[in-house]
Amino acid sequence: MQLEKREVFSNDIIFIDGLWGTGKSLLAPIVSAMNGVEKVKIEGIYEYVSWLYYLKKIDEDAALWMLRTYADMGQYHNRIGREINLRWSDDTGLKYVQGKFSLIRRLFAGEGDKKAEEISQKNLAYCVMSHMLMLAPDLLLKAYGDRVKIVEVVRHPLYMVGHFSAYLSRFDSQREFTTSFYFNNHKLPWFVEGWANEFIAANPTERAILCVNRLYTWLYEKIDEARQEGLEILVVSFEESVFQTNLILEKLQDFVGRAHHADLDKILKIQKLPRSSIYNGRGHAGYGWSESNKPDKETYKYMTINIRKNCSDSIYAELEKTIAWYNENFPSKLVKFK
Repeated sequence: MQLEKREVFSNDIIFIDGLWGTGKSLLAPIVSAMNGVEKVKIEGIYEYVSWLYYLKKIDEDAALWMLRTYADMGQYHNRIGREINLRWSDDTGLKYVQGKFSLIRRLFAGEGDKKAEEISQKNLAYCVMSHMLMLAPDLLLKAYGDRVKIVEVVRHPLYMVGHFSAYLSRFDSQREFTTSFYFNNHKLPWFVEGWANEFIAANPTERAILCVNRLYTWLYEKIDEARQEGLEILVVSFEESVFQTNLILEKLQDFVGRAHHADLDKILKIQKLPRSSIYNGRGHAGYGWSESNKPDKETYKYMTINIRKNCSDSIYAELEKTIAWYNENFPSKLVKFK
């Protein structure tokens, strides 16, 4: 039996993707507030299905059916007010949604075919914040065709090490839902397949560095391949977003093909954009973020010293190569701190 879903919506689908700790939540409120774009959602199903297909754990027809069905179902649920996130502090909660009362009114409005038809007729874009989707993007064009656009957020490798280290430190938690496997009784994230022994032997800082280094190499190989296949991808750096916000706003508008929200200035104020310092903004405290007005040069030096004393020479040398690659491709004022 071949699974298939032919009756699909024709609306745009926008993924705001990135590795852990790249700052996706910085841009999500901006993109999801653009004209005709629905509020952003975090839905793990898209990355799970893509990863499982990459790992050859799910058939292609089943994977495509899941991707198509969940995108259409998620957008229909948006239109009728189902699954509104009422957690105030969440990145996808009401606090960061424009038009809160309009959204709440949907709870008491109608449903049915008319609501479904509006999605394609008005090209109401579905917006999802995903994690590491572009490490396994092979099905996206097959599933969605030219409907799909990927905003890929990248960040300076040095600033990602602490986030990865904090995330991996609680990887055994019951509330950790990243696709994983066990190797010699160690729970490991799916992407370390092939170098599990090296990962296990490393200390927490070294594990984080190894992940950042290798995932960036992997990510850019996949981006090149996907672009050659015709997938539309806009790569946006965190540093450019905070230091050259107006430039990023223009890039997003051109790429998505939609105008920014009339209250864009209000959104930028909430996101604390632009900034004079990287740490003068919002972030996830659980992964090592704390707002600070310290000069970026001082923070950069502190992180460099702390990382250097907690890893081997060979692994630190790998990090330096990744930083050099990043600085060349995404130059910012951080380059002069090296």
